[in-house]
Amino acid sequence: MRTLTLMTASLLLAACSTPTQHLVGNDQDAHGCRASTGYQWSALTNQCVRLFEQAIRLQSLEASETGSAFVLFNADQSQAELTLPRGEPIRLVRQGEEGNWSWQGAGYQLFPWKGYLLKSGEQALFHGDSGLAQ
Repeated sequence: MRTLTLMTASLLLAACSTPTQHLVGNDQDAHGCRASTGYQWSALTNQCVRLFEQAIRLQSLEASETGSAFVLFNADQSQAELTLPRGEPIRLVRQGEEGNWSWQGAGYQLFPWKGYLLKSGEQALFHGDSGLAQ
Protein backbone atom coordinates (compact mmCIF):
# COMPACT_ATOMS: atom_id res chain seq x y z
CA MET A 1 0.00 0.00 0.00
CA ARG A 2 2.80 2.38 0.87
CA THR A 3 4.46 1.67 -2.53
CA LEU A 4 1.20 2.47 -4.31
CA THR A 5 0.92 5.79 -2.44
CA LEU A 6 4.51 6.75 -3.33
CA MET A 7 3.98 5.87 -6.99
CA THR A 8 0.76 7.91 -7.10
CA ALA A 9 2.47 10.90 -5.47
CA SER A 10 5.39 10.65 -7.92
CA LEU A 11 3.04 10.58 -10.90
CA LEU A 12 1.13 13.60 -9.62
CA LEU A 13 4.34 15.59 -9.08
CA ALA A 14 5.60 14.67 -12.55
CA ALA A 15 2.29 15.75 -14.11
CA CYS A 16 2.47 19.14 -12.37
CA SER A 17 6.01 20.00 -13.46
CA THR A 18 6.34 22.64 -16.15
CA PRO A 19 8.08 21.46 -19.34
CA THR A 20 10.85 23.57 -20.83
CA GLN A 21 9.39 25.79 -23.51
CA HIS A 22 11.23 26.47 -26.77
CA LEU A 23 9.57 29.50 -28.29
CA VAL A 24 9.85 30.21 -31.99
CA GLY A 25 11.44 33.61 -32.52
CA ASN A 26 13.40 33.47 -29.27
CA ASP A 27 16.76 33.56 -31.06
CA GLN A 28 17.78 37.18 -31.52
CA ASP A 29 21.27 37.81 -32.84
CA ALA A 30 23.47 40.76 -31.86
CA HIS A 31 21.46 43.05 -34.20
CA GLY A 32 18.05 41.88 -32.99
CA CYS A 33 17.36 39.72 -36.09
CA ARG A 34 15.50 36.45 -35.53
CA ALA A 35 16.77 33.65 -37.78
CA SER A 36 13.87 31.36 -36.89
CA THR A 37 11.49 33.87 -38.49
CA GLY A 38 13.66 34.21 -41.60
CA TYR A 39 15.53 37.42 -40.77
CA GLN A 40 19.26 38.04 -40.98
CA TRP A 41 21.36 41.18 -40.64
CA SER A 42 22.30 43.10 -43.77
CA ALA A 43 25.33 45.34 -43.31
CA LEU A 44 24.51 46.95 -46.66
CA THR A 45 21.04 48.13 -45.64
CA ASN A 46 21.72 48.30 -41.87
CA GLN A 47 18.58 46.36 -41.05
CA CYS A 48 17.19 42.88 -40.58
CA VAL A 49 16.04 41.47 -43.91
CA ARG A 50 14.23 38.42 -45.21
CA LEU A 51 16.21 37.57 -48.32
CA PHE A 52 13.44 35.46 -49.82
CA GLU A 53 11.16 38.54 -49.74
CA GLN A 54 13.50 41.48 -50.30
CA ALA A 55 16.38 40.24 -52.45
CA ILE A 56 16.77 38.95 -55.97
CA ARG A 57 16.94 35.16 -56.02
CA LEU A 58 19.61 33.56 -58.20
CA GLN A 59 19.24 29.88 -59.10
CA SER A 60 22.27 27.66 -59.45
CA LEU A 61 23.42 26.60 -62.90
CA GLU A 62 24.87 23.40 -61.35
CA ALA A 63 22.45 20.47 -61.28
CA SER A 64 23.89 19.24 -57.97
CA GLU A 65 23.39 22.60 -56.20
CA THR A 66 19.94 22.91 -54.64
CA GLY A 67 20.33 26.21 -52.80
CA SER A 68 19.79 29.74 -54.06
CA ALA A 69 22.00 32.80 -53.88
CA PHE A 70 20.46 36.19 -53.09
CA VAL A 71 21.45 39.74 -54.03
CA LEU A 72 20.44 42.94 -52.26
CA PHE A 73 21.28 46.37 -53.68
CA ASN A 74 21.64 49.68 -51.88
CA ALA A 75 19.40 52.60 -52.94
CA ASP A 76 21.58 53.84 -55.84
CA GLN A 77 22.77 50.34 -56.81
CA SER A 78 26.42 51.32 -56.34
CA GLN A 79 26.86 48.33 -54.03
CA ALA A 80 25.34 44.90 -53.67
CA GLU A 81 25.33 42.27 -50.96
CA LEU A 82 25.64 38.71 -52.25
CA THR A 83 24.61 35.81 -50.01
CA LEU A 84 25.60 32.38 -51.31
CA PRO A 85 23.69 29.24 -50.20
CA ARG A 86 26.15 28.34 -47.44
CA GLY A 87 28.02 31.51 -46.72
CA GLU A 88 28.29 34.90 -45.18
CA PRO A 89 27.21 37.96 -47.14
CA ILE A 90 29.81 39.28 -49.60
CA ARG A 91 30.01 42.96 -50.50
CA LEU A 92 30.14 43.72 -54.24
CA VAL A 93 30.95 47.17 -55.66
CA ARG A 94 29.68 48.46 -58.99
CA GLN A 95 32.33 48.84 -61.70
CA GLY A 96 32.20 50.27 -65.21
CA GLU A 97 30.05 52.85 -66.92
CA GLU A 98 26.27 53.12 -67.03
CA GLY A 99 24.87 50.54 -69.39
CA ASN A 100 27.97 48.37 -68.92
CA TRP A 101 27.93 47.88 -65.15
CA SER A 102 28.96 44.88 -63.15
CA TRP A 103 29.34 44.39 -59.41
CA GLN A 104 32.57 42.80 -58.21
CA GLY A 105 34.16 41.58 -55.00
CA ALA A 106 35.84 38.57 -53.35
CA GLY A 107 36.40 36.86 -56.72
CA TYR A 108 32.76 37.18 -57.86
CA GLN A 109 31.26 39.26 -60.66
CA LEU A 110 27.55 40.00 -61.01
CA PHE A 111 26.40 41.04 -64.48
CA PRO A 112 23.00 42.31 -65.60
CA TRP A 113 22.21 39.85 -68.40
CA LYS A 114 18.66 38.59 -68.94
CA GLY A 115 18.23 39.35 -65.26
CA TYR A 116 21.49 38.75 -63.43
CA LEU A 117 24.38 36.35 -63.95
CA LEU A 118 26.89 35.57 -61.18
CA LYS A 119 30.33 34.36 -62.20
CA SER A 120 33.54 33.39 -60.48
CA GLY A 121 36.36 33.86 -62.95
CA GLU A 122 35.00 32.53 -66.24
CA GLN A 123 32.60 30.06 -64.61
CA ALA A 124 28.92 31.02 -64.51
CA LEU A 125 27.46 29.94 -61.16
CA PHE A 126 23.98 31.45 -60.69
CA HIS A 127 21.35 33.20 -62.78
CA GLY A 128 18.09 34.94 -61.92
CA ASP A 129 15.56 37.40 -63.24
CA SER A 130 15.52 41.01 -62.12
CA GLY A 131 12.29 40.65 -60.11
CA LEU A 132 12.26 40.18 -56.36
CA ALA A 133 12.67 36.74 -54.84
CA GLN A 134 9.61 34.55 -55.24
